[in-house]
Amino acid sequence: MSAMPEDHGDDHGDNARSAEDIKELAALARLISYARAAAEDVELVGAVHWLELAMQAVKREILASPHLEIVAPHLPTVTDSRSTH
Repeated sequence: MSAMPEDHGDDHGDNARSAEDIKELAALARLISYARAAAEDVELVGAVHWLELAMQAVKREILASPHLEIVAPHLPTVTDSRSTH
């Protein structure tokens, strides 16, 4: 199973995700962001690392989309470092 959309031969370019797909990716990014913040709060370093990798992958998918303007205002703002002490 791949995160990339199936090619149906209709020449939509390299990334043929629909606007609805991009909205779902933005929702997934918000969920990952929430989970990452919760993992930071309880100092689960390993979980924070893997959630950050997941966030990077989702953001890469979103930014590669021709429908970026639809979800750009709704993308989570995730800080790279957050002090919990």
